Amino acid sequence: MNTSEKPAPFAFSLVLAMGLMLSPESLIILGNSMGGAGSLFLVFIISSMVVYLFTALSYAKIHSLYAGPEGESRVIKEALGVIPAIVLPICSRVVFTLCVATGILATAGYVFNEVFVYWFPNLGFSFCLLGFLLVLNLLNQRISRVVQVVFVTVAIFGLVVISTVGLLELGNLSKVGESTGTSSFSVARVALLSLMLFVGFDLAGLAGNSEDKNPAQLVRSMVVGIVLVGVVFIIWGLVSFVYVSPERLSETTVPHLITARIILGETGRIIMGIVVVAGTCSAVNVLLIAVSKMIAGMAVQGFLPSFFGFARDRAPIPLIILATGIAAMLALGMAGAPALEVYMRAGLLFWLLNYAVVNLSVLIMGRRMHDRSTLLQIPGYPATIIISILAFLGGFAGLMWSDSESVLLLKFMLSILVLVSLLSLVWIVLGRGKGPADPRMT
Repeated sequence: MNTSEKPAPFAFSLVLAMGLMLSPESLIILGNSMGGAGSLFLVFIISSMVVYLFTALSYAKIHSLYAGPEGESRVIKEALGVIPAIVLPICSRVVFTLCVATGILATAGYVFNEVFVYWFPNLGFSFCLLGFLLVLNLLNQRISRVVQVVFVTVAIFGLVVISTVGLLELGNLSKVGESTGTSSFSVARVALLSLMLFVGFDLAGLAGNSEDKNPAQLVRSMVVGIVLVGVVFIIWGLVSFVYVSPERLSETTVPHLITARIILGETGRIIMGIVVVAGTCSAVNVLLIAVSKMIAGMAVQGFLPSFFGFARDRAPIPLIILATGIAAMLALGMAGAPALEVYMRAGLLFWLLNYAVVNLSVLIMGRRMHDRSTLLQIPGYPATIIISILAFLGGFAGLMWSDSESVLLLKFMLSILVLVSLLSLVWIVLGRGKGPADPRMT
């Protein structure tokens, strides 16, 4: 181990924590939810921020015990066993990456075609973005992190510019849409949807190298990322609700583009187009970095075949497999399939369930440790952990129950869960007694 290598700068950890939260899917959820619940949704956003801040404290404890991308699965294994340590990360991160990356890359291609270059094929641009990000990460992941700073900065700056203009133009009543009343959306479901907005803050920990041993910096990046994105979302949600009618916000698939055009005309549409492309690159890039390293870290522990752990800090084999899977889904036309939306929601629900299990694992570990003083350093322990567990389990159950395609959603999730569990069981039986692939894990 190269102990002289310094941890990644705070800026890198911060943009990795924020990367997925700025995806176009978040803007769609935010816009539709503002139409469904109105200004009340801002309260739900703040409540969800608090739950995620509590969970960030749990991740800080995890990474103080086990540094690097394998920390989460190690804690789950020690608390709940090997099967959950394999199944939950794979179901939440890998399924999510394949489905959501396919969807948002297709969205970016559509926006690029409609806003910038009309003659360029939609999927052609999607493949170009995916290929660019894959090559970038294979060649030099430090450069990919620098580029991640650019993606996140552009996305945040674009939203702030349009929001600021919208706030300054509030006196111009001719631009302001009707904002009285709300749509017929279920307010209870909309409240739970706010939990979706901050999914992915933990990728900052998964994207770290095995030498990174600075949990204090990591938790700061997670906390600052959640708060910063939350403030931007609150302002953008308020502006959207003021300028666009609730019915239109809740029914459209492009609430962010409609709001931007109403506020700044064609200029706003172009700025939002840039935000969508930058947000897509930000989300896909951080998923490729973090999930590939997570897979490599699991292989190092013996949870997956050892070849996945080759060059663990670059994780080229998982990186290529993930990108190939996304490309295959794009090529097979999954981006236009109605079922993809269901699969994307399944990935999000798996991730909420994973958050609940992570918090539960930290709670169990705390009760098993002889020296509990380190756990008591978590503010409000154990109340904050229990609140987080209940919030994520409630969100998981409520969103599953109220989904318009709940039967298909449940079938897909059960199928994936059973398949991954069986494969995990087979691997455990075949690999029993081999131990971790890396002697440092013992």
